Amino acid sequence: MTHYSLEQWVDFARNVVGEDQKRKMENHLKTGCARCSKELGIWQRLHQVARRESANVPPEGTLRTVNASFADQSLRRTPAKTVASLLFDSFRSPLFAGTRSTGTASRQVLYGAGTYRIDVRIEPKMDSEKVILIGQVLNSADPEERLPELPVTLFKGRKVLAESTTRQFGEFQIECELEGGFRLVVTLPGRTEVTLPLIEPGFAIEERSSHAIDTKVVKKGPGAGKKGTRTDG
Repeated sequence: MTHYSLEQWVDFARNVVGEDQKRKMENHLKTGCARCSKELGIWQRLHQVARRESANVPPEGTLRTVNASFADQSLRRTPAKTVASLLFDSFRSPLFAGTRSTGTASRQVLYGAGTYRIDVRIEPKMDSEKVILIGQVLNSADPEERLPELPVTLFKGRKVLAESTTRQFGEFQIECELEGGFRLVVTLPGRTEVTLPLIEPGFAIEERSSHAIDTKVVKKGPGAGKKGTRTDG
C-alpha cells in the first residue's frame, strides 16, 4: 500500500490541497490505513490549537504594561558620559588695580559640552551656612530649543547631596552647604551625562583682593618705592 507523506497530510489538515488530491487521500483513509489516519489526526489537532491561539487577543491593559516595561528598560540603558569644559569663571577675572572687592560674593561660571552651555551662578544664602546654585542649560546652536525636565544632580564623592530638574527654559536651582569638593551632573537630551568639574563655593574675596594689590605693586615697578635721602659717610 502506498502511503502519503507528512507534508501532504499537513496540507490536507490545512485544507490547501487540490480537489483531486483531496479525494484520493480521503479514499486512502477509507481503506483503514492506521498509519496515515494517525498522522492526519496529529496535524488536525495541531491546526485546531493554532487557530484557537490566533483568535486570542490579550487585553489592551496587558499590552500597555508589557510595552511600558520594555520602554523602561530602554530608558535605563547606560547613559553616555562626558566632562564639560570651563569657559568662564568670574573668580579668574582679575580686578582692576586698587580694587579690593567687587561688592558681591556671588560667583559666575560657564561650562560647555558640545553645543550646550551650562551657566551657573553661586550665591551665599543670607544668615546661613548654605549657598544657592542658580543655573540654566542652553543650546548655543539652537537658542530656541526648550530644555525642560533635564535631571540635575549635585554630588559630593559618590553621595547625592541634592537633585532637581530644569524648568521650561532650562533653568534650575539647588541649595547646598557652604563647602567644597562637590560636582554637578546634568543629563542633556539624548541621555548624555555631563559632569561639571569641581565647583568650589568658597568665595575667596580676600584672595582676589590680594591679587589686585599684587598687580598694583607690579605695575608700580621695583624702583617705585618712597624715595629716601642718602648720607655719604
